[in-house]
Amino acid sequence: MTKLIYLGCLSKTRYQETCKNAIKIINYLDPNYTVLDDVPCCGALSYHIGSDMELKDHVEYVNNWFELNDVSEIVTICAGCYNYLTKYYSQFIGKDFKVKVKHFLQFLAEPENLSKLDLKYSGKNLKVSYHDACHLRNAVIPILEEPRQILNSIENIEVREMENNKTNSICCGAGGGVYSIFKENSDYNSKLIFDQLKRGKILLTACPFCFTALTRIREEYQIKKSVIKFEDFIVNIMEGADPLNE
Repeated sequence: MTKLIYLGCLSKTRYQETCKNAIKIINYLDPNYTVLDDVPCCGALSYHIGSDMELKDHVEYVNNWFELNDVSEIVTICAGCYNYLTKYYSQFIGKDFKVKVKHFLQFLAEPENLSKLDLKYSGKNLKVSYHDACHLRNAVIPILEEPRQILNSIENIEVREMENNKTNSICCGAGGGVYSIFKENSDYNSKLIFDQLKRGKILLTACPFCFTALTRIREEYQIKKSVIKFEDFIVNIMEGADPLNE
């Protein structure tokens, strides 16, 4: 049986350091998880631009790949991959889809893993905010409390909720072709997320699409507050590094 770390296309191509950090954390908690070569795309783009038949064909192709590689469990660091793997694979394959899928946040929030991590921040009280990505809050099994459980378990870390949070969070405007067609709307949403970051210094996200949109806006508007991927933040805490080190 293969326990697979499923990184996702966007993270593998653009955020390799985040991938390394995710692998480091996951393997620290369970060294049986591995990364395989030539892992196929989950098929999110098939959903957005193709027909149901094309999506079904791709889902079956990926599932066959899982079976050939004896994949029994997946931890994915991509919010989009988690959403599609948990929704469309059961929808099109049914009971024949036997892979247990978890997002990185679910994996970390398991009590035994939080206990093993035993995260501590040695600096002064650090205020952070977490942005709930659409792919996670709208998933078949929503991920809402897990990131907060992880952050609240860290000594000297204070979670400051934004006005719009959890199921009421603001979409960053990165996905579904919104940025390509309605760039002004997308930019407005990402800027609004930063505007709600009133007292915190750090905005955390567990979605590579949100990270892409928020980083672009941060640079465009020269926003001084930091946006950091969840995996990078956790590794910095584990290794005693500056959490603001991007």
